[in-house]
Amino acid sequence: MTSSIEKISTFIFEAHERGDRFRNLEKDMKPKDFDEAYEIQKRLRQKLPRGSLGGYKIALSSKIQQDYHKISHPVYGGLFKNEIFTSPKTIVLKNYHRMSVEFELAFKLSDRIMDSTIHRKPENIIEDISNVMPAIELIDDRGANYDGLDPLSLACDNAWSGGLVLGDPIYNWQEEDFLAIQSTCEWNQEPKLTTGVLDAKPFENLCWLINELHLRKNELKPGMIVITGSVFKVRQAKIGDKINHTLSGHGKVSIEVI
Repeated sequence: MTSSIEKISTFIFEAHERGDRFRNLEKDMKPKDFDEAYEIQKRLRQKLPRGSLGGYKIALSSKIQQDYHKISHPVYGGLFKNEIFTSPKTIVLKNYHRMSVEFELAFKLSDRIMDSTIHRKPENIIEDISNVMPAIELIDDRGANYDGLDPLSLACDNAWSGGLVLGDPIYNWQEEDFLAIQSTCEWNQEPKLTTGVLDAKPFENLCWLINELHLRKNELKPGMIVITGSVFKVRQAKIGDKINHTLSGHGKVSIEVI
């Protein structure tokens, strides 16, 4: 298994270095299951010259996406600390193979995250969170064709993690009724899109992710940032875009693409 992990992670790393378009892994380059895929992902992150780990992200977070790709759970990837920015942020498009954005809640992890004996569920997840903030996720899908996307290949390739831009933390977030908070996307001068911030099931997905990370013995530290799925459909960015994600009465996060 170790030789397979090294071989496949090297194959993906070299594809990154060449700037190759993303393609599903096939034949002897395809992992046999998610256990192997996540070991490949860990090894790939070690090879990539992008710095240390700063948190985690979820992909394929909705049941519709999971049903389409014939899986029963999301896929996770690592966020690099050097690629977690504060708003407002100017994004240089040429630094990405092909960049898209998603609109999320971000969670900063508390000291309790070190305790792997607790099974996380909505009733107790609050104690693992020290801050909640609006976020815009940066996705680098390497020009992938989404039709027929293989979730195992996505997991190996660090779930296309491209970075994250954070807004200010929600003041007294523990006292807020998140059912009442609206998430609004502003994209240039287009009509605004608004939906409930809980539509993406962020707290439920956070439980799944922390349980999964502890099970697979991933690095988890207080202060890491976790994002858990977008409230709006992923969208490709282009030069000149000005994009805001606003939480009603709770601040916003902004990027400009150049």
